[in-house]
Amino acid sequence: MAKRIGVIRQSASCILINKLPTGQRCSKGIFDYRVLFVKRSQNMKSWPGALVFPGGNLDKEEMTSESFTPLSSLPRGPTPCSRELVYRRAALRELQEETSYTNNSVTTADLVPWSLWQTPVALPVRFNSPMFALFAPSTTPLQPQEGEIESLHWLSPLELISNPELTVAPPQITDSLKLFPHQTFSGLKEFAVHRYRDHTTHQCTPVLVRFNDGMTAIFPGDSFYEEATRLQLADLKRPLEFDCSTTENEENQGVLMRSVLSKSGERVFRGTGDWDGHPMRKVVDLGSIKIKQLEK
Repeated sequence: MAKRIGVIRQSASCILINKLPTGQRCSKGIFDYRVLFVKRSQNMKSWPGALVFPGGNLDKEEMTSESFTPLSSLPRGPTPCSRELVYRRAALRELQEETSYTNNSVTTADLVPWSLWQTPVALPVRFNSPMFALFAPSTTPLQPQEGEIESLHWLSPLELISNPELTVAPPQITDSLKLFPHQTFSGLKEFAVHRYRDHTTHQCTPVLVRFNDGMTAIFPGDSFYEEATRLQLADLKRPLEFDCSTTENEENQGVLMRSVLSKSGERVFRGTGDWDGHPMRKVVDLGSIKIKQLEK
């Protein structure tokens, strides 16, 4: 039986960023803010036990509204386009449902586009999901949603990336890396707002590549991304396959990737330049960061 190309589901997520009390910093004094992650229940079919941003699928009413059209990009601001509002409302709704977050003064206008992810074409279950940042100087006590969310975790970008015991979905890893150059709440907010005004947020569809000793995902900005995308379009039903090891591929073909899964199950990240206004190259200044393998 031919493998079915995955149907794309529409979803939205909220990156809730909380400022620490004045004078306090975490991660050895580096960051003065934390980011909220929810740990998915072990009973979930997709990424059980993984840390993700609060979010979920658009509901039937949202997708049948007159203003709904699937997003392929998030146009630059300062005013969101009408078709983007459906996703913004969904992101706030999911944040409230999964964490009990309430703030009557927060509206869809307070959300700042951060990224737009689409699952690789070779996977059976796919999502089109914009990620919106919400800057909260303070928050009320939160509670995880019973049944779907196991626990809530406030983590700095460094705490998330440097802990090998955490299972983290790839979009959350990459979006957390984009936070690294910005160590203060005020500086991050200023950057996010100005970036939204100056840059369109383009859809990111990673390309999966399988090697003899593991698998990697290639992202926009990686030197091999355009060629990998071209090859993937020739066969949408399975990942690209290279008959060599990840190490041999880097040494012999000079393919620079943001993440490489080695035989030992470690993920090594490297900065690869500007991506939709995010200075990813600055990440390399922190050195290579190794994390446990996420793909099974």
